[in-house]
Amino acid sequence: MQERFCKCGHKLKVQYTLDGYIPWEAVILKGDCAESPVKVCPCCGSYLSIHFLR
Repeated sequence: MQERFCKCGHKLKVQYTLDGYIPWEAVILKGDCAESPVKVCPCCGSYLSIHFLR
């Protein structure tokens, strides 16, 4: 699991998983203890993509 940041500076966690169809899938999680995947930043509402996180 890696720590990444949204463009607004909000801390997120990225977990890489092995899936049968997609060799490596990046699952973006909230920065707290929550294990539910997120598609938008809970702080600023921006769409999240592994390619645009710092």
